[in-house]
Amino acid sequence: NPPSLRKVPHSFRTESTVKKINASLKGSFDTIKSTKHACMTAASIVHHRLHFLQNPANCLTAKKVICDNWKAEWQYLRNVISKNGLNRYEDLFQSISKCPLTAHDMKIAKPWNKDYQGLTSDRLPQVILLASVGTLGILHNTIPVIAHYAMPSQLFYMVTKYKFEPMAWWTGILAQYIIRPNQKLQKFIDLSKAKLHFKSPMVGLHIRRTDKSEENTLFDVDKYMDQIESFYNNQSKKGIHLNRRVFVTTDEPWQIQQLKTNYKNYEFVHPPIHHLAARTHSSRYSAKYLKCFIRDLVLLAECDYLVVTMTSNVGRLAYELHEVIYSQSKNRHFISLDGDYFIFAQRSTYRGPHIMQAIKDCPGQGKQGINVVAGDYLDSCIALTGQRKIYHCYSKRLRISGNILAPCLHYLADNQVYPDYNQIDRLPHSEKWLNIYFNSYYKICSRFSVADKL
Repeated sequence: NPPSLRKVPHSFRTESTVKKINASLKGSFDTIKSTKHACMTAASIVHHRLHFLQNPANCLTAKKVICDNWKAEWQYLRNVISKNGLNRYEDLFQSISKCPLTAHDMKIAKPWNKDYQGLTSDRLPQVILLASVGTLGILHNTIPVIAHYAMPSQLFYMVTKYKFEPMAWWTGILAQYIIRPNQKLQKFIDLSKAKLHFKSPMVGLHIRRTDKSEENTLFDVDKYMDQIESFYNNQSKKGIHLNRRVFVTTDEPWQIQQLKTNYKNYEFVHPPIHHLAARTHSSRYSAKYLKCFIRDLVLLAECDYLVVTMTSNVGRLAYELHEVIYSQSKNRHFISLDGDYFIFAQRSTYRGPHIMQAIKDCPGQGKQGINVVAGDYLDSCIALTGQRKIYHCYSKRLRISGNILAPCLHYLADNQVYPDYNQIDRLPHSEKWLNIYFNSYYKICSRFSVADKL
């Protein structure tokens, strides 16, 4: 914790807020009557913390991290802001902090290095320049703990109650905070949605080609439609008969006409053809089309089910935002043609500690072995051998620790020690700010997917 957060004046606390946050952080869902309530409780905790940390009382003395990723993952925004029409981030998005980046910040910023690992806040430089994760790995042969495949453990176990992929939710809620549309962009999205007659249920289809031809195998459009057919056919088998609607976004607009010609029993909803201009480098990185891209991304995320390629940054981000918008995901709300979901550049520690889950019933082996049943959560798992054939874990169900064979387990995330946010959580939530936030375009936790219907 930063020293300034160690003591919170009693005048800032309310008994009801303390009880609400403490109950939430303990994972007590006994009094929560719906998954929507549970979803909003977790989301409000994260956004309360973000809002507090991003808006310190004194911008001049506050600790800051500058993400210097312009050479890699954020190249898109670097190019866009240099074009006519967008001079500032706030031209399209809400500010993520009341503290503007200053020339002084850049002057005193110190590049992150591995010597900072494990230091408390008071021993770190005031401003740290954080390069992309890939660059850090090359330069230092290690990466910051914040770049590990992890999230706060208490939140992780809260979210497992109603989310299929907690790490996707975690990444999505952070990304959503960063790209909240400003009033002008939100109006553009709302008007576009009305003109397209966009409504649920809808399957989202993202077909990425262009530069992907140099990186991965390209799939014929029929391969995508096979998955969409399978989704709608499975719904029919459950007695759920739906109008077969598909929202399509692609960097090859001619494919839309092919879809309409070959699949006449489907209704294809898509942005105006002249907005689908990501095929050339000059159009993809133009300010003119950035707002179209954000609109397409948001509408894709709103779809009940996604058919994408997870090697595409757009496919992954759409799914991450989808997890934030929907109040629950009992099962996987996507199908990927080329690989499973992952978080770009995040890495797992080799030995642990990990959060893992039993994928089958397994009897204990040896004196220190413990019995696990399919679905058990195992915490603080450490590999006992270099080959990682046996893990020593704490069973959340049995409340004991012991050894478990690796084939019985599925890796979920790393256990990492996050700052203690209790003092921030005890600060009263701004009900006005939360209401504005949760009623924004993204409508956090507001949707229920047909993919979850029995």
